[in-house]
Amino acid sequence: WSLKNPEYPDWFFKSECGVTALAFSYHQPSLLAVGFYDGMVAIYDVRTPTDKPMLESGHTSGKHSDPVWKLQWVERGEVGESLISISTDGRVTQWSIKKGLEHTDLMKLKRVHRRTIPTAAAAAAGEQAASKTEAFISRRSSGMCFDFSPRDTNIYLTGTEDGNIHKCSCSYNEQYLESYFGHSGPLYQIQWSPFASNLFLSASADWTVKLWAEESENAIITFQSGNEEVADLQWSPTNSTVFGTVTCGGRLEIWDLTVSTLKPILEHTLKNVKLSTILFVESSPIVLCGGDNGAVSVFRMVGVEHPDTTAEEELTRLEEAMSSNIVAP
Repeated sequence: WSLKNPEYPDWFFKSECGVTALAFSYHQPSLLAVGFYDGMVAIYDVRTPTDKPMLESGHTSGKHSDPVWKLQWVERGEVGESLISISTDGRVTQWSIKKGLEHTDLMKLKRVHRRTIPTAAAAAAGEQAASKTEAFISRRSSGMCFDFSPRDTNIYLTGTEDGNIHKCSCSYNEQYLESYFGHSGPLYQIQWSPFASNLFLSASADWTVKLWAEESENAIITFQSGNEEVADLQWSPTNSTVFGTVTCGGRLEIWDLTVSTLKPILEHTLKNVKLSTILFVESSPIVLCGGDNGAVSVFRMVGVEHPDTTAEEELTRLEEAMSSNIVAP
């Protein structure tokens, strides 16, 4: 699509299976990676519109056995730009396009037990709380989303169907570096702040968005405006304190930490639409959202953009907003 012509797409192709993830390459913007519901990953060149992809994964070349829920191109130093995918088959996979479509599994997600905290009554009575752990039917955890650290591209976060967040390293695929517990439903999206490299947001089916600091195991702030699953979120690329969310009830919400952590500053409801994705435009105060009606809606935001501030000034604004919203213990 081009915003110059919202009536008809520049290019389209028909696939044999539902499309579940998309990502354009940063180095070669004409390359479009596509993830499918059947687990296949394919690379298309939009300069030569055709139904047949340049490259695709097959059953013998690393194809996922479950839907691909997110794709991301990541610049990884000497490795160059790699494509990363995550699937509910539990694999986080890196794809190289230098010699065909070669794959390496960065992590096979495993289930971990949530740390149990003794109740206040048990602690007061001096009792030792026994952690009751249930046996897992499957040791494999289902991956839903991920995001690479802007500070260190060896570090990434994964969000799982269990509601847990795991910090992982590309150079260490046997164990998590850290786990964050707090959500009670599947994670649909996770994203690092583009201005503060230690902060990230997570969106869940438990109706909430949570703000986390990498060094703290508990969420700093929980945002909840209703009783609908939060299907997607994104930080504003130009305003450090602003992020947007969409819900399964059709609500598009824009939040600003400097104004309120209790309710969004802007909201719009699309009737009879289950929204699933949100995208900020980097060059203008425009936000897009899409849902199960097959349409992409385009909105202009008023009073949200900060076009003339530096990254340092935006970081300072975010730190000031954080300090005013967090009560020290």
